[in-house]
Amino acid sequence: MASIEKTSKKNKLETQEKVYEGNIDDYDKTYILAKKLLKMIGVPLTENLTNFSSFCWNSLFWFNFANILLSTALETTNMFVMASIGTFLDLFTMMPCVGFLLVAIAKTYKIKRYRSVFENLVMEPRDMWPTGRISEDEHKIISDAMDRLRIVVKVYFLCNAMLASIFTVPSMIAWIKNRTGQDVELILGFSYWLPFDPFQGNRYEIVYFVQTFHCFLSAGFMVCGDLLFCIFLSHITTQFSLLAIRINKFIYVPIDDQLVESYSLAEYSKLHTSNINNAKSTNDKDAEQRYIEEFTFIVKRHRALIRLSSDVEDMYTFTLLVNFINSSIIICFCLFCCAIIEKWNEFNYKIFCLTSILQIWMLCWYGQQLLDTSTGVAEALYNCGWYVASKGMKKSVLIMMQRSQREVYVTTYGFSIVSLDSYATILKTSWSYFTLLINMYKE
Repeated sequence: MASIEKTSKKNKLETQEKVYEGNIDDYDKTYILAKKLLKMIGVPLTENLTNFSSFCWNSLFWFNFANILLSTALETTNMFVMASIGTFLDLFTMMPCVGFLLVAIAKTYKIKRYRSVFENLVMEPRDMWPTGRISEDEHKIISDAMDRLRIVVKVYFLCNAMLASIFTVPSMIAWIKNRTGQDVELILGFSYWLPFDPFQGNRYEIVYFVQTFHCFLSAGFMVCGDLLFCIFLSHITTQFSLLAIRINKFIYVPIDDQLVESYSLAEYSKLHTSNINNAKSTNDKDAEQRYIEEFTFIVKRHRALIRLSSDVEDMYTFTLLVNFINSSIIICFCLFCCAIIEKWNEFNYKIFCLTSILQIWMLCWYGQQLLDTSTGVAEALYNCGWYVASKGMKKSVLIMMQRSQREVYVTTYGFSIVSLDSYATILKTSWSYFTLLINMYKE
């Protein structure tokens, strides 16, 4: 029995001691994605850009931006016209699209205005990415973060592609049927104010092409802003989690009567101590210097992550406020359109509502991850072997512990913290607005 138990413990130890290679290609995949997203709106990274190519990209951005402004102006003008001569229902069908355009404009202009900050948020985390041998815990954190990000990117792209298609494809189908001789009335996906009748002559094709271009362009602007936010916070939260593991194992604590093998700290001492290879090293004269160097690195990395989080806050705080306010209204109006206006077998506003809910959840979930992982650093400091360190090291750990207990977060211009709590608040607010509109409409 003793030999079997010993063999079992040995196998368990070998399993825990598995190591992996930290691969910079994992980061490069998201780095390439971030570059593609920036190119999508005409704001590429400035590396290797010539004066001519920079002029071309600037021209492309301002052309796209002008088209979004034009789309917003035409849609808003028609909305005010409907408010004066139209019906209550006509007005409400246009409000979600106007809100969507306003959010897309706010996010895209911020990227262009503070291009250098966004470039740094893309490039700096690359230097933090672990390479070489990493532990199983670190590998799991990295692989889970990459898997989540891939799923978020694919689902969000799909939802916005469906949203854009469901507003533009029916018009194309109606045009094809009309041109093939069927008695089908031409329709347009969006209500633009135009100084002419778009259904006369060959104007319909031109207006339809412009509206389709504006639709997919605004969806691209929105996707770019939201996914960059998720990419930035994904890397920052991953680095916070990796830093917590590094803190847990940076001080060697010998296993004795006080620290039994079943404790987590004992496992780190046995398996994850990278600076010290055996118990005898604890008496080395250079041990204290190694602790100081390692702790200096930890402090610098922690400060860098706080600074990067602050950059994300500065770049997104106002647009998130606009986004959250608009999303509350958009979800409310979409629910109203689904309940009152749209037929049960139509999906325009149903997909619009689902996409808005997904977008807000995605932003709030990553905001919650930032809250959780940033405070995880304080927990790791408390759980490390600080009590066997020197008096000076204990003071340093205490100072860092006090700082890391303050949550790192992103806000909506100081009004609320972006987290799952704010997501629940938005849904409650939207539902309250919806029930109010239903009661007003019935009266």
